[in-house]
Amino acid sequence: MKKIIEKYSKKPENLFKLLFVNFLFAYTPFALLLGFLSLFDLVPVNFNDEQVYGIKGFLVVILFIPFVVFILSFFTWLYFVIGNFFLNIFKKLFL
Repeated sequence: MKKIIEKYSKKPENLFKLLFVNFLFAYTPFALLLGFLSLFDLVPVNFNDEQVYGIKGFLVVILFIPFVVFILSFFTWLYFVIGNFFLNIFKKLFL
């Protein structure tokens, strides 16, 4: 048990960058699919409660990719940091 806690209580280097790149490569294909469907007037993109089609819809999706990926990465990173904080407290109290 002691080895497991010591192994997983260390925060990896560049965690945010790793999360950002992974979410970027996971989210981009779906965003591009939605953009192309919007480009061909098949599926609308909702922007400020307005359905957007065509080039404007495609551009909205493309411009929102970094924003969405940043939000997902930040909250996942925050979740990990809070868990790591409590794991370190657990390690100091019981080991």
